[in-house]
Amino acid sequence: MKLIKPYIIFSGRCKEALLFYKECFNGEIVLMQTYAESNMNLPEKYNERIFNSEFKADGIDFMASDDLPDNQVKTGSNFALFVIFENINEQKESFNKLAKDGNVLFPLENNFGMVVDKFGIQWMLTGKK
Repeated sequence: MKLIKPYIIFSGRCKEALLFYKECFNGEIVLMQTYAESNMNLPEKYNERIFNSEFKADGIDFMASDDLPDNQVKTGSNFALFVIFENINEQKESFNKLAKDGNVLFPLENNFGMVVDKFGIQWMLTGKK
């Protein structure tokens, strides 16, 4: 079994957007982790930006973050499909197939990988822990 969720990437305004969507949809921010709380080594000015988050409301479930300093998004490239695998081997196989003729943004390490396929679609693949 696999699960897919939309993943929206903001340019430094993720927290603001999540609070806005919370109000619009009477939803809940169930996860909001900053870059300071992650294990990424970024300049201090990025500490309060959002590394990963999850939003839920009735019939709505998506994930979001702020972009990385060296991977700034533009409207149209600020969206990814986030796939959660139960089978790690299937995750690896899918990642390798998506990467063929595509562009690996994050190699598949520590249960996570990010790739843009040959059609320009951005994918984030993770396995259940």
